[in-house]
Amino acid sequence: MFIEPVHKDQLQPPETSRRFILGALFAYIAFVITGILFHPMWRDEFHPWLIAGAASSLKDLFHLNVNEGHPALWYVLVFFLRKLNDNPVSMQFMHAAIAATTAFLILKYAPFRRFQRILLIFGYFFIFEYALISRNYAIGILLVTIYLSMYRYRTRFLIPSALLLFLMAQTNVFATILSMAFLAAWVFEFAFSEPFRKEILLQKWSLTAACLIVLAGFLWSVLSVIPQSNGFFAGSSHFSFSQLTLRETIRTIATVWKAWFPVPILNRQFWETNIERDEPVQAVFSLLLLFPAILLWLRRPVILFLFITGLSGILAFILMFYYGYIRHHGHLYVLLIICLWLSAYYRESRFTFNSAFLAKFHRWLRLNISGIFTVLLLIQLFAGMYAYTVHLFIPFSTSRITAQYIRRNNLDRFMMAGDKDIALEPVLGYLNKEGFFFSRNAFSTYIIYDNIRRVPFPSRVLVMADSLARTQQDTILLVMNYPLENPAGLNLIKVAAFEKSIRYDEISYLYLLIPPETKQNHSARDQIIH
Repeated sequence: MFIEPVHKDQLQPPETSRRFILGALFAYIAFVITGILFHPMWRDEFHPWLIAGAASSLKDLFHLNVNEGHPALWYVLVFFLRKLNDNPVSMQFMHAAIAATTAFLILKYAPFRRFQRILLIFGYFFIFEYALISRNYAIGILLVTIYLSMYRYRTRFLIPSALLLFLMAQTNVFATILSMAFLAAWVFEFAFSEPFRKEILLQKWSLTAACLIVLAGFLWSVLSVIPQSNGFFAGSSHFSFSQLTLRETIRTIATVWKAWFPVPILNRQFWETNIERDEPVQAVFSLLLLFPAILLWLRRPVILFLFITGLSGILAFILMFYYGYIRHHGHLYVLLIICLWLSAYYRESRFTFNSAFLAKFHRWLRLNISGIFTVLLLIQLFAGMYAYTVHLFIPFSTSRITAQYIRRNNLDRFMMAGDKDIALEPVLGYLNKEGFFFSRNAFSTYIIYDNIRRVPFPSRVLVMADSLARTQQDTILLVMNYPLENPAGLNLIKVAAFEKSIRYDEISYLYLLIPPETKQNHSARDQIIH
């Protein structure tokens, strides 16, 4: 097989219009900054911030990160940021800077039409999931985009390319899979392209160093992700053959549809929903999407190999280890963008179709791929703008407004406890305060995801709270994400309720529990009212 790359001089040059780049980029930044100001962070965003705050050193940070199920790069960045300030909003702005850098690289280097590049950065994943929600996925997407931007120089800069793959593997599992797909595509091209192989072999020392760097990155990533024996990563992330069922296979294939067409149900709690709710139907739609994609790249074997390798890796992880959420499935969409981007770097081979139908369909795809891509981008744009708009009027989480209410009414003078712990954690984060987690029966600033954690039954929570109040001889402020009934014998005062949020389990109910032994605290209700 002979793979013929496009000569560098024949590639589409980077965008040169500063007016276009700066205009689109400033609009994107304005959208993201505005969105951040309206975005109260939820527990998954706050968690790395709180771990970084609890770590006294980088060594301590790596120790605290062992059961997180994520490599440590994002945690390291947050750790150094916390050394500069204690305001969690700074993490959101750092995340916005990462997203804006990705947008800039797309606007300047992506081999798409101008309006397609604008649609891409304002689509669902690039304006919402990987911009407004501050997680470790945006840094992985940035590294992917840097890698794509310098792809034309991949044979000249072996070590920088290897370092990018190394860092990519330190962000999250799905970026690690993409980096492994990139490496596999390199090996494939090395095996079947004589010009590529000759150019690489001229740099034997650089090639050796690059291989060691990439392998070290993959090894470190795998060791970081595998939890220790007491870990409880993602609730129950593990492999067993019992998961390899037809139902789970259908559910896994359906994630392609969810990633490529993430149009949600049009209501307040739209997140993690899809307008097509039936998973078997989603799976059929996914196969209908995958067939033309594979057919399109049959004459570009490197791209086809990259696509199949990345697709198989992501779907295998979803099926065998962890199903995940839309932010994880979004890497299937990123893989599609990667392959469309890199298609510009390879000429079509002389592969011939035995079927006249396939040959005709392939020709039609080649002629209409730009229009098909535009339709896909418009769908992503609609999903992104819907999510963004709803997000401006309905808080993603009630964590911030709950914390503001607590501070404004001087309720943070009381000992705080809560259930479920997932709702308590972001409130403590905004207050920069320690609280009592019933799931561990201990005080902490953040949730520790290990097998000691046991979320109690709601009927048990008030018994534990009463015992804590009596033991501490102090009033407790309970932060709950479900309402409580006032049982006989307890002095339980409902203070406030915050029930309006996009994330259904990030609502808050505040109660004061006053132990009978502390009569001086019985005036707490009057203090709150006045």
